[in-house]
Amino acid sequence: MVPGMFRHLLLALFCSFLIHALDQPGFINMDCGLPENSSYQENETSLTYISDAAFIDTGIHMKISSEFVNDSLWQPFKHVRSFPQGIRNCYSIEVSEGNKYLIRASFMYGNYDSERKVPEYELHLGANLWETIKLPDASTWIFAEIIHVPLSNFLSVCQVNTGFGTPFISAVELRPLRNTIYEVQSGSLERY
Repeated sequence: MVPGMFRHLLLALFCSFLIHALDQPGFINMDCGLPENSSYQENETSLTYISDAAFIDTGIHMKISSEFVNDSLWQPFKHVRSFPQGIRNCYSIEVSEGNKYLIRASFMYGNYDSERKVPEYELHLGANLWETIKLPDASTWIFAEIIHVPLSNFLSVCQVNTGFGTPFISAVELRPLRNTIYEVQSGSLERY
């Protein structure tokens, strides 16, 4: 295929995905650290992001350092929720028991605390280790994704302090999936 045609094909597929993604029922998009009762429409996807304050009652909301903010930065990376108190801090998110979800947690340190020390800590789904969060520097961002079938009507996404700095999180997103894809009866499938 001609390279120019390939780009146009990718653009067309991407645009059709964006149109399909708009206002999808069951989507939860949390900008962690966004002030309580705040929301916005994200520029690239037009998805609505809300404050995480209704899902957690611990932690503090912070903004990343202005030296890391630019026009191309994904909007949810501009805030974080930091957890300087406690060892385990969890979001409690209402879901439909037995339904399949894609869960994505996003992280960008951005020197939000002016310490210039990127922490290392654990991300748990309920009581189970999901991922060790270890960013190489303040400007790098990462996503942790997992497909999960909850066994109750809520799930917990937790940041666990392992003694190597204060845990934080930038965004949490949930997408309901058709139960016919990625066969799993209960539990999780992690993306590698």
